[in-house]
Amino acid sequence: MQPVTGPPSIYVVDDDPLILAFLQTALAPRGYGVELFETGAALLGKTRVRVPSLFVVDVRLPTTDGIELVRALRSIDACAEIPILMLTGEGRLDRIVMAMQAGANGYLMKPFSPEQIVAKVRDLTR
Repeated sequence: MQPVTGPPSIYVVDDDPLILAFLQTALAPRGYGVELFETGAALLGKTRVRVPSLFVVDVRLPTTDGIELVRALRSIDACAEIPILMLTGEGRLDRIVMAMQAGANGYLMKPFSPEQIVAKVRDLTR
């Protein structure tokens, strides 16, 4: 498994194509290398080959729970210290707590502005 070199790279997983496009538009022009995934399995597959600077994971995914995906990422040695930002449209405090306990480093509630996502990403990739 190779770390990504060059500008900070971000692997984003969300089942909503509009959110994926929004994140690509918000982050790529600011110098981030953004790779988009619609499933946790696709993200895990890519992670076995190359590790990003940051993961952005939606809490609700179609085939796997985002919190379970965080646990799976944390079980991979090369990903143990890679920051994870959770996205959630749910305002449920218990899900946020579960995500943080699973190993997430931060969360952002949907909807959010480009400035909010850029600020979170910048903080987590320092």
